[in-house]
Amino acid sequence: MSSNVGLSTPRGSGTSGYVQRNWAFMKPRSAPYPPPSSRRDDDEPGKGFRQRQPDRKILEHDRRREVEVRVLEERERLEDENERVEDGKSEGQVVSEEEIETRCEELRE
Repeated sequence: MSSNVGLSTPRGSGTSGYVQRNWAFMKPRSAPYPPPSSRRDDDEPGKGFRQRQPDRKILEHDRRREVEVRVLEERERLEDENERVEDGKSEGQVVSEEEIETRCEELRE
């Protein structure tokens, strides 16, 4: 046995006695600074962290994405309705591709 690690003797253990390092072990951190929640005593209470304003570009992107989702759902609904009318499963008129496009453009505005 070397460096006082592992088994005193590998006899009868079913192993070769070879000791490997545990690479998954993480040492606990010793923080050189206090945690961010307890900043300084002279700060005003309740003023620890400020909420950041959301990015306008991201909000605009989300709004446009919601509109496009509604447009695609309407397009699918109209195309499914056209298929049912053509198969004779439903009554009504077949909506032309141009009419579908105009309805989708109206939803985008």
